[in-house]
Amino acid sequence: MNRLFEPVRFDRKDIVWDYLIRTESDFKGYYHWHQCCEAVFVHEGQGSIVLNRQAYEIKRGMFFFFQPFQLHRVHAVVSPVTPYVRSIFYIDPNWIQRQLAVFPKKQALFSALWQGGERNHAYDLFQNAGVLEWTYESFNRCYTSGKGTQEDILLMIAQILNILDTENDDSKIKLTPEIRRHSRYSETVMRWIEEHYHEDVSLERLSEKTHLSTSYISRVFRQETGSNITDYLTARRMKQACRLLETTDLPIEEIGIRSGIPNTSYFIQLFKRVVGTTPLQYRKDRMTTHRTK
Repeated sequence: MNRLFEPVRFDRKDIVWDYLIRTESDFKGYYHWHQCCEAVFVHEGQGSIVLNRQAYEIKRGMFFFFQPFQLHRVHAVVSPVTPYVRSIFYIDPNWIQRQLAVFPKKQALFSALWQGGERNHAYDLFQNAGVLEWTYESFNRCYTSGKGTQEDILLMIAQILNILDTENDDSKIKLTPEIRRHSRYSETVMRWIEEHYHEDVSLERLSEKTHLSTSYISRVFRQETGSNITDYLTARRMKQACRLLETTDLPIEEIGIRSGIPNTSYFIQLFKRVVGTTPLQYRKDRMTTHRTK
């Protein structure tokens, strides 16, 4: 498993911008999160995005907004005939929130996007895909020419918010049966893991509780999410460990137990492998970050 926490380096920029990223082979998706907000607009592609125990179809016009530290996974089925083409930008939500102060309605909508609890922000904007593509292309011209300003960033985000506001009353997620058609079994597994990740979890126990054979449940989970069950379980446990490290003073041993890994040495080893640092260093780094905000 690759590292779960992927910090985005802004290097004094107000936005990290990746336009029309095209992948035709060797797409390696995995569960991860960032310290900032991430927005993904799909120009073309096939596959699924897993977010908070739900799987959404990748297709033209899908717009995903990931909140800070929100666990997600992208699984794209790619080939020269079916490339995955997307545009991604990363932003500091606190900065955007301050800049939108003169536009109260836009500010409230943006606040719902990045502070809306565990709500999933996955939008089917196919009908407005052309408008969004023009918006992205216009901003990209400014950005690549070196003339992009904070005003241009805010204008782009305001245009996106306008489309979301028009397409989704009260910021509700617009989903069609087609977007969710392949997600039933994997979501059953993820819901069960959500309730039991802190316990001793085995494939046999999961099979018994979901009434699916071990071979079938493993195969269908990988088909629907592009990942295996062990990786998802590890990701969920590490997310809980990070939350406890940030919000409590519990000792590392207790955090390991509450995250479903009672063996302290193994917990520390696993945490370092998938998060990229030790639990203690993670806690120190997050405390430093909070103090400097």
